[in-house]
Parts: sequence; C-alpha cells; structure tokens
Amino acid sequence: MSILARIRANGGDVIRQEWRFTLKRGRLSAEALTWLRGAGRWRQACREVWPILDLWEERAAIREFDGGMPRADAEAAAYAEVCPC
Repeated sequence: MSILARIRANGGDVIRQEWRFTLKRGRLSAEALTWLRGAGRWRQACREVWPILDLWEERAAIREFDGGMPRADAEAAAYAEVCPC
C-alpha cells in the first residue's frame, strides 16, 4: 500500500498548492505522524501527489545555485517551467 493510500485510509490527505504540501491529519495518530516524518516517507507521499516534484526541485536548485537567484524566485520560476498551468 502506498504511503498516500495509508494516509487516506485514515481520513487524511496530502494537499498540494503549487510546490507546497500540507497534511490534512484526519484520524492519524501521533505515532503515525512520527512514522510519516521518518525515512523520507513524507517526501515520498509528496511525490505520489506530484510526480514531478524532483524535476521541479532540480530546476529550482539550478536557478538558485548556478543562476544566483534567491530561493523563493528560483522556486517560482521552476514551477512556471515545469507546470505551466
């Protein structure tokens, strides 16, 4: 079962707004939240919601480190590139 499916089975969800993610807790216990924070599970859940997360992050990092852009600007520009919604 995917991490996202486990979250949803407990009445929760992962909500994406542009490149930002929030957790709707639902009935997730404190232990479940601790589990979700460990071993990259939260990031994996975010990838399940938005499969191009790694591509976006790479594009933002290139703009920030190679292009000298401030992080917030780099993230916005990368989002416009990978998700022209």
